[in-house]
Amino acid sequence: MNKSVSFQPPRKLRVFAFDPATGNRHVNRKIREMTISVPWELDPVPRHQAFIGPDGEYLQLIDFDPASGVFYEPIDLNDPEVLHSDGLSPSEDNPHFHQQMVYAVAMNTIAVFEQALGRVVLWAPRKFDPQHPHQDRYVGKLRVYPHALREANAFYDPNKKALLFGYFTAGRTSRSAPPTSIVFTCLSHDIIVHETCHAILDGMHPRYVENSNADMLALHEAFADIVAIFQHFSHPQVLEDQIARTRGDLEQQSLLGALAQEFGQALGHGGALRDALGQYVDGQWRTLEPDNEILDRLSGPHARGAILVAAVFRAFLSIYRARVADLFRIASGGSGILRDGEIDPDLVKRLAAEAATSAQHILRMCIRAMDYVPPVDVDFGNYLRAVITADHDLYPEDDYHYRRAFIEAFTAWGIVPDGVSVITERSLIWPELREAVADHAPDNQIDSLEVDFGRLVSRPDEIFKELKNRADMRDSAGSVLIEKLEFLKNELVRRLHESLGKAIQTRSENRVVKSFTKNEVLQRNLLGSEFANDRAVVFLAREFYSQIFWGIMSGQQDSELLHVIGITLEDSAPHTICRSEITKLPTFQVHSVRMANRVGKRGQTESEYVVEIIQSRDGFFDRNIQALADKGDQPAAKRAWRKLYDEKPYRRDFRYRCGSTLLIDTKRFEIRRVIPTRYRADQDEGLERMRRYLKGAARQPQNAFDDPNNDQGTANAFADLHRHVERGRF
Repeated sequence: MNKSVSFQPPRKLRVFAFDPATGNRHVNRKIREMTISVPWELDPVPRHQAFIGPDGEYLQLIDFDPASGVFYEPIDLNDPEVLHSDGLSPSEDNPHFHQQMVYAVAMNTIAVFEQALGRVVLWAPRKFDPQHPHQDRYVGKLRVYPHALREANAFYDPNKKALLFGYFTAGRTSRSAPPTSIVFTCLSHDIIVHETCHAILDGMHPRYVENSNADMLALHEAFADIVAIFQHFSHPQVLEDQIARTRGDLEQQSLLGALAQEFGQALGHGGALRDALGQYVDGQWRTLEPDNEILDRLSGPHARGAILVAAVFRAFLSIYRARVADLFRIASGGSGILRDGEIDPDLVKRLAAEAATSAQHILRMCIRAMDYVPPVDVDFGNYLRAVITADHDLYPEDDYHYRRAFIEAFTAWGIVPDGVSVITERSLIWPELREAVADHAPDNQIDSLEVDFGRLVSRPDEIFKELKNRADMRDSAGSVLIEKLEFLKNELVRRLHESLGKAIQTRSENRVVKSFTKNEVLQRNLLGSEFANDRAVVFLAREFYSQIFWGIMSGQQDSELLHVIGITLEDSAPHTICRSEITKLPTFQVHSVRMANRVGKRGQTESEYVVEIIQSRDGFFDRNIQALADKGDQPAAKRAWRKLYDEKPYRRDFRYRCGSTLLIDTKRFEIRRVIPTRYRADQDEGLERMRRYLKGAARQPQNAFDDPNNDQGTANAFADLHRHVERGRF
């Protein structure tokens, strides 16, 4: 967090536990508000400086209301009165509390991710501009606008790198807030978590906004919902209240499984906007029963996403019931059936503790899985494999059978991976590299890549020198890459000096700040934990390693090994696979090289490098045009295009992407696991699969991510996805 101040304990701030309307009900009076702890990352602001709002290392709040043309006065969370009272008291009509609420919940969400992933959260960088290759792509702060919209919406804007929250007037059909009262989305705990998750996931996987299959957008929505639901289980006062009301049976209707209570009811829905447990039918609560064919009938991202949420919550319930069975037997004298009336307060606490432990483990499983998924074109089956593999690698014993519960719950809802004929834990675990290439590549070819990666991590200067001396790096295109790497080196040195200088000056005014030369900086592991306290250095190191790793991979000659990894460098590959200006061969992108540190059951730290590689191919709906373009016959392809689309310029219809995530051991520098997309870019089966999906999607109501030619997604992608006024969904 903030390194320019000395150590401070976590900051405590009060927030609404759910949302105002839910908390204002008399039955919920005990859980109207709660106090959460967030990392201390806000420096006191000198009185003579301009102050726009809480402005830390991760978030910058700007409380401007465009509809009213008003800047709300910012809250100073370092004010002594605010500090001593754990922040302002929750209030619906105080903009200062609105700012406090959104800041506290968003920062708490960031902390949850950092604990699960073992590294700092980075926001999605600015888009690379070839005209300005040296511009700063690093986005240090996500902007947050508590009153950005006068409409029933809230969303993450990937172009502005901002969270925008709306407010609206409750209608006559509102079931919670009184008609004509104002509902603020920035006061809903669930909505804040949901939108923050979109921003964090976009920083990890920017290609997940591409609508390449029916599950992609649904995964974005469902994942944000899962985090929002299970964060409630980390708050004891809320959990114990709901345990007491449901008499320990969390399958009953409760606030813990529902999302955005006030928001959905103010719009006239019977309950929350989405619910993991069930729904109201003719005014009666009905528990959702699994249907293993339902995904075949659903197409929208919210509808499909709800099934993934239901599967995860079903797994949680199964685990929770197993963990508390002995407590019910003890409390009931062996029958397992509790007597009528309120249950004992001590039993409530024990049940709540077991629920919290189970939920926290499941939340970490779901978050860690995002390092074990392919970098593009992910479906629910891939996500199940990721959850199982990530948990197996960290907790091989699985004492409470969490993985078995996930497998049963997912298969009950019809979520099974393609190409896996027998659904067992072993069959779902992603393969190790040597398993994947056992029949294709001799060991020495694998070892050469592993040794190069070891040198890249420990001595990047050596790899950089070799790359500069490569013949194909001496032309104009290659010199651009070398120039970019030199720029990144300079920036790394500058930011490292700046970071160390601040830290040393804080501890002692008389100490001399050590200076590093560029070569000294590149003679160490820049991805190591010693630099993890400066997010800008972490970002620049990832950028540098990604470019260098591209250089290593582009020099590989073994086609079989590359095919296992999920890319092709063969000149005979379809010409619709983008060519490198440097190698003149099919190119690819190393999206990320990052570190993951996780703490296992025995307190041991397990570390690995996560490398994501993507290869892209131009796709056309017309197969004849595709065949001509694949051959590189552009004149014939253009003539065929004009016959079909005389009024449109010649261009691809969609971008087809494939690739792989590599998990690399930090001690031996071996590629441990390969997590590929189902097809490679040069396999027409995958191209045809996406073509059929997009043609079917075009006949459905348009959604936020429908422009297949836009690599960055539409300007208001998440806004459109969440614009529920027209679609009745959030």
